[in-house]
Amino acid sequence: MGTYGSGVRTVRNGARVDRPSVGRGDTETGNQLLDALPPAERERIVAHARPRWTSAGEVLFDAGRRADAVWFPVSAVVSILTVLEDGSGVEIATIGREGVVGVFVFLGDDRSPNGRAVVQMAGEVLEVDADAFRSELGESGKLGGVLQDYTRALLLQVSQSVACSAAHPVRARLARWLLQTTDRVRSDDIRLTQQFLSEILHTRRASITEAVGALEAAGAVRRRRGAITVSDREALEYAACECYAIVRREYARLVPGE
Repeated sequence: MGTYGSGVRTVRNGARVDRPSVGRGDTETGNQLLDALPPAERERIVAHARPRWTSAGEVLFDAGRRADAVWFPVSAVVSILTVLEDGSGVEIATIGREGVVGVFVFLGDDRSPNGRAVVQMAGEVLEVDADAFRSELGESGKLGGVLQDYTRALLLQVSQSVACSAAHPVRARLARWLLQTTDRVRSDDIRLTQQFLSEILHTRRASITEAVGALEAAGAVRRRRGAITVSDREALEYAACECYAIVRREYARLVPGE
């Protein structure tokens, strides 16, 4: 059975969607990294933040171009893609409310030479100007340590994703991706198309159709037009490769709230 319940909801464009409140001081923002900070430190960063809604497919930063901000997802989920010479991209990481998009700014750079951040699932982010973010890094006591641990977890996700793409069959990779994404959105329902999955996993659409069909036959998922629902998480974990468990353990060890 599915494991995630409903959170705070609102209505946007006629649809009910998750939308946690953005707070000040003792009130949580909905982003786990920010919420791990002492209230006064969190309040200073949130004072620089602009809450905004992102749409699926929106590009937050692109390869080789300067990023003017960093983004703390609240309800959005963002894919980090390695961009190839022909313009296509291969997903190497997924970032949700447990992380921050634009970690290279924390590492002292202002751009990613081959990375593109694309909103995978629409939702809210807290956008912080890059210069203000750098200033807070110099002033804050705990932010640097929290981001350092998160970066270690993110690098593990990236390296495991590369190994997964090279070594594991499509069905196992798809199961891993679905588990990872439900963790990010805290829901068993994922709105997407099989064309999107074929692009994200960089494989033929026919292979995705076959893999989804196999997972459905095993009772792990149910599919409907434009969406997939995880119906039996244990069955999905059984179908996934070891990459999901390895990454999840590291996030649980390093990322607050995981």
